[in-house]
Amino acid sequence: MFNKFFLVVFSLVLFTSGVFALEIVFPVSADVSENSTIELGKISPGQQFELIISDERFNAVEVTGSFSSWSEDSVFYEKNTGIKINVPFDASLGAKNISFKAFNSSSGLSESFNALVNVRKDLWSVNISGLSQTAEVNFPVNYKLTFSNESIGKQKISVSSNLTSYWMKEKTFVVEPKSVLKDLIEVNPRHYGTRAFNFVLKSSSSAETKEFQSKLRVESSLLSKYSSPLYGFPFFTPTLFPYYLVESFVGFFLK
Repeated sequence: MFNKFFLVVFSLVLFTSGVFALEIVFPVSADVSENSTIELGKISPGQQFELIISDERFNAVEVTGSFSSWSEDSVFYEKNTGIKINVPFDASLGAKNISFKAFNSSSGLSESFNALVNVRKDLWSVNISGLSQTAEVNFPVNYKLTFSNESIGKQKISVSSNLTSYWMKEKTFVVEPKSVLKDLIEVNPRHYGTRAFNFVLKSSSSAETKEFQSKLRVESSLLSKYSSPLYGFPFFTPTLFPYYLVESFVGFFLK
């Protein structure tokens, strides 16, 4: 008799703990019970990540303990509630055990749990294809970029170069947490010759930078023979008109 009673009570405890487990939907999808610990992932100093729960019993989330200064106010997403965590630029590296509390300000109901985050540097990478290319004057060249983000926070990465602005304009990409992004950057060569330059990539979140050396061999085109000297040599002068005219037609028919 006692054994049956104990089995019923034990089953009810398990059932109840499963029903009232707190559901985390971001940055991981998992259930967490009262005073337990869950691992969220990796984040870099200077980045921000967000913890989102889906539980109608609670309408707010806060950070308690020594990391409370990292947090912002609760954010509401219809049935979900979240909180943003800003990791300082001077945060030390390693595992951080952050204490959270989900609560309902009306009913007084609350539930506490811990979350581990691993603070690390260099959680994003990029690959640029075709770093050595051949092109024609005034014909844009595309470079394929593949970004990879290992962190649980977004990465906002700007891509620039040491080329002049009328060759290439700076472009910014947003890479979502734990994702890969493929996109293009365009270079528009304005005069012929071989040009060595660098792509410079910088994360506005973590302030980390990466550089890639590139080389572009630019051939003249019929259009470039008469282009403005603002783009560089060769300059067009009336005395050289016959030379440019003959060279243009010869080059056109030899292609």
